Amino acid sequence: MKFVLLPSAKEDLVEIRQYIQQESPAAARNVAARIKQSLLLLTEQPHIGHPTDDDEVLEWHIPGLPYSIPYRIMDKQIQVLRVFHEAQHRPESWFDH
Repeated sequence: MKFVLLPSAKEDLVEIRQYIQQESPAAARNVAARIKQSLLLLTEQPHIGHPTDDDEVLEWHIPGLPYSIPYRIMDKQIQVLRVFHEAQHRPESWFDH
């Protein structure tokens, strides 16, 4: 199985990297690498996330980071909806941005 980042998830990743890079480029690279490792782990264990209020969406909290990944499994691929900082206000739907 492979993962696909939806546009909102791509935007999240750019924002995360830019924000962290202001303080520490090395930390930004480290966080980006850990997020990528987590996405790759999802391809190996697609049901690692827990169910959400939306029946189609699973959510997985990245170990050791304050981010979660809401995703759904469709057409034999993992669609990553967002990469969401847990301190942010959660949207009503993961499909909103």
